[in-house]
Amino acid sequence: MPERRFEHVREAEAAGLGRPDEATMHFLWQIVDEGVLGASRHVQLGNQLILHLVDSGPEGVRRARLAAAFIARTRGHDTPVIGNSLDLLLAGLDDVAPDRQADLLRERVAAWDKAARARKERLAAAAVAHLAKARGIMAFDYSSTVSAIVIALAKANPRIAIVVPESRAIAGGARYLEEFLPQGLAVDFLPDAAIEHGLEACDAALFGVETLRADGSFLNTIGSRMIARLAGQMNVEIYGATDLLKLDRRSYGGHRPAPAIRNYDSVLKDGLDIAGLERARTRAPELDVVPAHLVTGLLTEHGPVPPSAIWALGREMFAIGEDPR
Repeated sequence: MPERRFEHVREAEAAGLGRPDEATMHFLWQIVDEGVLGASRHVQLGNQLILHLVDSGPEGVRRARLAAAFIARTRGHDTPVIGNSLDLLLAGLDDVAPDRQADLLRERVAAWDKAARARKERLAAAAVAHLAKARGIMAFDYSSTVSAIVIALAKANPRIAIVVPESRAIAGGARYLEEFLPQGLAVDFLPDAAIEHGLEACDAALFGVETLRADGSFLNTIGSRMIARLAGQMNVEIYGATDLLKLDRRSYGGHRPAPAIRNYDSVLKDGLDIAGLERARTRAPELDVVPAHLVTGLLTEHGPVPPSAIWALGREMFAIGEDPR
């Protein structure tokens, strides 16, 4: 739903807060309507939005909490890192004096951003050490975490082949080029129909992770499971790169829904002038579930781990008991 941010306008007005300002609407366009790509980037933008709102006037904290709840309910519904981060950011806020809440949110955002950078640096360093001998890497669909790993790998090994197939579903390959080319990296930028050809030059394929599940499976852009199956037949290793905050805690209790269906009219039909085009249906899943048995390992801030380790790591990290429901 490309205009979902406008739902927040109605919510704010119903709460007696009046229409959100243009900066707020731009943040929501970037996050909720995915004007920019990447769940980690959306968490960062959500923090910036909260800072903007707490400094926007006497009702700033109320606006920030309303916006946070809206983001968690929409973009964060199937992207746990967003809900997890907002939960931590707002935890216990009602136990703090009202005149102290804005300062506390500022302090927490600063601490969060610092900790997130540190986690990504640890993750990338461990991934580079693990993949140091790879002759080629495929990066499918955009992930800021995968981007950081590939750039660091290329610095450590300038001869490594970098293969980026373009997914028409979301144009994430072009986003990689925006980060790789300014770094001086040479890239094989291929149509996704040439993925098998691209994998021939690779020892590993890297995926971002939209949602991590307790059984070690993960969700990512459609095409991911197809590549994982093909890679296994070609002896190419498959890695999901993820901060463990992307773990969906609900999956411990069996919450593992099928990915949502969307239409791809704008991707497939724009520019076509064919009579009866409205009868061509473009509905397909937005994400793929990549099952644990197809995954070589997860590249995390704790280092590379097998999918089977996620169950225990997640319980420890989130203090989940024996009955997670």
